[in-house]
Amino acid sequence: MISNPAKEREVRPAPPDPALDGLLTLSSAQVLVLASGGCHSGYAGDLCCCLLAAVQGALTASSYAQSHILAPGQALALYQCGEFSIQSVGEGVCMLVQLQGDLPGRLLASRLTDSAAFFPRGGAAVREAVLSLSVLEDEHALVSGTAASSYAYTMLTNLISGPSSEAVIGQGEPLSPLVEAAVGIIQEEFPFLEGLDELAERLEVSKAHLIRTFTKQTGISPGRYITHTRVEYAKLLLRGVDPSITYVAEASGFANANYFAKVFRRETGMSPSEYMEITPRKEPPKRDPFLW
Repeated sequence: MISNPAKEREVRPAPPDPALDGLLTLSSAQVLVLASGGCHSGYAGDLCCCLLAAVQGALTASSYAQSHILAPGQALALYQCGEFSIQSVGEGVCMLVQLQGDLPGRLLASRLTDSAAFFPRGGAAVREAVLSLSVLEDEHALVSGTAASSYAYTMLTNLISGPSSEAVIGQGEPLSPLVEAAVGIIQEEFPFLEGLDELAERLEVSKAHLIRTFTKQTGISPGRYITHTRVEYAKLLLRGVDPSITYVAEASGFANANYFAKVFRRETGMSPSEYMEITPRKEPPKRDPFLW
C-alpha cells in the first residue's frame, strides 16, 4: 500500500516530442503541503491550463474572475486566468499540474465558465497523473516529455468522462454528519486507509455503529464503498499507457497484486489484464486528428 502523499514534491519533465510542441506539454506536476491558512500563488497565461486537486483538507482557489472552494477529491481547471492563489482552510495537501498548449482549451471548452471548470470527482484523475509521474522520475531521474504529455492527455479525458463515485451513494436524503465525514475520509484517503477499524476510530464511534448507520443511509456498507472506490480508481489507472499491475494495486490501496486481482475479478467479472485488453489505451495525442 502506498504511503500518504504528504511530502512536497515537484516533477519537471523533459521537453516533449516536437510534434506535440504547441499542442500539449506538461511542464510541472507538484504536491503542495499547506499549513492552516497557507497560500500558494500561480499564473496561467496564454494557452496555459493549471489543474489543481484537493487531496487532504479543503482549499479555496481564487482568480480575478471567480473563487471556488474544493473539498477533498474535487478538482478545478484554470485556463488562461492570469494570476491565481490557492489557500488551505486547515492543514491540507494539494496537487497542481501545469499544462501548456492548444489542446487543453479545446478539450475543456464545453466545461469552462469564466476560465474555470469544476470537477466534483476529478481529484482521482489529477492524483493518478502526479503519482505516475513521480514513480517515473524515481525510476528514470528525468521524465520523458512525451510520456508526460500522454499522462496529461489521459488526465484531461478522464476528467471529462471519468466514472463518478456519486452513483454509489445515490441522491436521496442528506447524509448525517457521521456518514458525510466517513464518505469524505474514504474519498480522500482510500489509497492508504487501513480499514473499518481505523475509520471508526477516527470518527470516534464503534465499528458496528458505523456499519449500521452508513448502510442504512447509503444502501451500501462502508467496507463495500471503500472497495468500490479503490476498484474505480484502479480502472482509471489501468486505462493509462502500459500500467504496472503491481503499481496499480498499491496506488489503489490494495495490499498486493494477487489480492487486487482477486477483488478486481469479483467486482468486474474479469482480471486486470483482461480489462486492459478490452479497454482502449490512451496514447499521446497526434497533431493531425486535432486540427478542427
